[in-house]
Amino acid sequence: MLKGLNKYLLAAVAAFALLVGKPQGMLGQDALIREGDTLSLEQCIDIALQAHPDVIGAQKKVEAQQSVVGQVSSQNYPTLSASTNYSRSSPAGSSTYSDYSSDVSVSQVITDFGKRETQIGLEKENVTVTEFEASDKQRTVVYGVCEAYYGVLAAKRNVAVAEETVKQFEEHLKQAQGFYEAGTAPRFDVTKAQVDLSNARLELIKARSSLQIAWKSLSNAMGLMDVPPYDIADDMDFKVYEITKGDALQKAFSNRPDLKAQEHSAVSAQQSLKLAAKGLSPSLSAYAAYNFEGREFPLDEGWNFGITMDIPLFDGHLVEYKVKEAQANLEQANLATESMKNDISLEVEQGYLSLVEYGESVEVTKLAVRQAQENLDLALGRYQAGVGSPIEVTDATVALSDAKKSYIQALYDYRMAEITLKSAMGEKMP
Repeated sequence: MLKGLNKYLLAAVAAFALLVGKPQGMLGQDALIREGDTLSLEQCIDIALQAHPDVIGAQKKVEAQQSVVGQVSSQNYPTLSASTNYSRSSPAGSSTYSDYSSDVSVSQVITDFGKRETQIGLEKENVTVTEFEASDKQRTVVYGVCEAYYGVLAAKRNVAVAEETVKQFEEHLKQAQGFYEAGTAPRFDVTKAQVDLSNARLELIKARSSLQIAWKSLSNAMGLMDVPPYDIADDMDFKVYEITKGDALQKAFSNRPDLKAQEHSAVSAQQSLKLAAKGLSPSLSAYAAYNFEGREFPLDEGWNFGITMDIPLFDGHLVEYKVKEAQANLEQANLATESMKNDISLEVEQGYLSLVEYGESVEVTKLAVRQAQENLDLALGRYQAGVGSPIEVTDATVALSDAKKSYIQALYDYRMAEITLKSAMGEKMP
């Protein structure tokens, strides 16, 4: 009975160890995605914003910078300390004796003529910078999710096209075999149909492999590793996104978090310059202490207090060079802001032109699919009537497959052009 009890106890301990030892990320992933879920793009984005390590890391950077503000602000409070000391001495020719001392002291900086306030303002500005950097990291992660999401949808549609092409060649092979057995077609037609079918099956294998990679890319874009099987909603159908280039550029300059971070970095550099300029400012502080000391108990008691003025006179030109450094950093920050605006303007221009281009491509490729389908119907009809060739059927089938894949690519490109433009504007995606 004890052996049986020990067996169950060991099993329970092992299960508990597995549960405790399981990484927190994996536990979270089980909760974020359940087997059989069908996720929308918005749900995938929400998961990424909760689980992606880059998003979480950026937020931790904000928290760290907020702690720096607290560290600097602590200088506004008095400091309280206590100390105690025991020593035993035996001077030459004298008897051995002990010394005891203890004291409690408090000190407070009364004023440093604005240095603390300037430094606190500097660190608060740095908090704002890290907050906008965290927002920009979210923008990057969301873009990656959108790209991977539509990559899966495109891959799924390509698999469907490949499967349809395989079925078409299977039907053509049956027709060729029937005509050959009836004596109305040569053996070449059957062999050609078999080769076409093999090639179509090879394309299907490639399409399915690409789909598996796309699924993995989507999970990775959400910051997840091992997740249960899930599906996503298909919303890649063509929907026109209307905006003028001028409006897009205006929104970009107003919304882009990386630009706001850079602008506040320039403000931070200005604060650093002010702080450097105060390097030789005096400081005034007060202190008070109560102490106990003596060789025997009870110890003598006493207290003292005072005011200290610290006036820097010469520092080897240290402050002078710190000011020069801060001035250069400020100029560099302002130039970086202008450079970023130029880059953003180019991003918006490229995104807008891509949106127009791929919008036109969608209509052209859609027409090409319809024309390729009509061409295939004609080729099949001619072959069934005995006046067409198997090469004509093959060419028409491949052309239809290529046209459908081009249409899928055009849909993907247009949707990604929309996402890219919205990302360039700092707008919500999708």
